[in-house]
Amino acid sequence: MAKEFLSQKGVDYVAYDVTKDRDALKEMMEISGGARSVPVISICNEVMLGFDSDRVGQALNCLKQSSEI
Repeated sequence: MAKEFLSQKGVDYVAYDVTKDRDALKEMMEISGGARSVPVISICNEVMLGFDSDRVGQALNCLKQSSEI
């Protein structure tokens, strides 16, 4: 759902397979406070556990505003 949502919005993103990439798993756990579930989404210095389209949309607005400055 998250990948599809971001693609529909035209947002470039990087997806990591934390089941195969131990460094990515370690980073995910560090930024999420130890969470082991996916997705973990980081946008505009906000870390979100799970996918919530409204919350991701608000974070994208922050990202858009900071890129316009």
